[in-house]
Amino acid sequence: MSEQGILYAALDKLNELTGLDYEVLKTEEIELRHQIDALISIGGGKQKSKFKVEVKHELRSVQLPHILRQLDLVKGYAPLIVSQYIPKPLKRELKELKVNYLEVAGNASIKTEEIFIFINDQPVTEVRLPAEGKLWNPTGLKFLFAILQFPDLINQPYRKIAHYSGIALGTIGTLINELENEGYLKASGAGTTKPRKFLEQRDRLIQKWAELFRTNLRHKLFKGTYRFMNQEHYSNWESIEQGDFLWGAENAGALLTNHLSPEKFTIYTKVSTSKLMKELKLVPDKNGKVEILEQFWEDTYQPNLIVRTVPVLLAYAELITSFDSRCQEAAERIKVKYLDK
Repeated sequence: MSEQGILYAALDKLNELTGLDYEVLKTEEIELRHQIDALISIGGGKQKSKFKVEVKHELRSVQLPHILRQLDLVKGYAPLIVSQYIPKPLKRELKELKVNYLEVAGNASIKTEEIFIFINDQPVTEVRLPAEGKLWNPTGLKFLFAILQFPDLINQPYRKIAHYSGIALGTIGTLINELENEGYLKASGAGTTKPRKFLEQRDRLIQKWAELFRTNLRHKLFKGTYRFMNQEHYSNWESIEQGDFLWGAENAGALLTNHLSPEKFTIYTKVSTSKLMKELKLVPDKNGKVEILEQFWEDTYQPNLIVRTVPVLLAYAELITSFDSRCQEAAERIKVKYLDK
């Protein structure tokens, strides 16, 4: 479907579900404003809002900072992102950031002074994963997490790969075959009794892993948001004793680069939430700045125990897919210092 087709299909579906009319400016008028894909109005009677629109086949979190910068160039219109498909975790983040969105299926979160629309019950066909593929589902992402950090692991016995990945032994062969079929795995020493396998296009694989970690795995690890009872923990977080957890996201970025001041506090742990709440004096708070996620990798290959962060690949993934330019800058520093080797 073309971008124009996506736009009209989404607006037609919105009209069908809400009865609200829409108007799209003429093509030549849009072309004069190179930064955006469309200027439209949505509403009924005198209650109409004008929007500057960015159209995407499939919205990805790494695209969002650039999209928002582009939309910000055109004044006088509310921003609206229209997409054929938006992953559920990204919808939640867009809603929290108060960024208007509309899917072709009709799901939408749009709020202006004139109108308010929230639709979240329309069935959507996910277009991200091939129907037969397992490499990019949560199990495959855990497998890739281990392989990307320890490339020679691919040449080890399946049982060792399963242990490092934290997944079932029976899935390893299938995942290795898919990795090879997608062109990310090659073999050297053809004709020998035991050719060595190695990763191909590692940088591209890292970027894809980072994006799909955000949409396909992270929300399954999420345990909740909290706040510190001790207010000093927000400013002196580096001095908190880390017996049962590791710092992730912005905290990991601060520790690994010394160029980021955390606004949100991300914790990965293997212990129960109740135990960690007691240790850190945390209380549940849906608007809290502290988030707890489940640690999904084995301690046996934790490479950053000195600074007590999550592995650098995970720190990079969380920061590069953030909507915050500060985090993306820290991610690039981590990539240069740790991953481009």
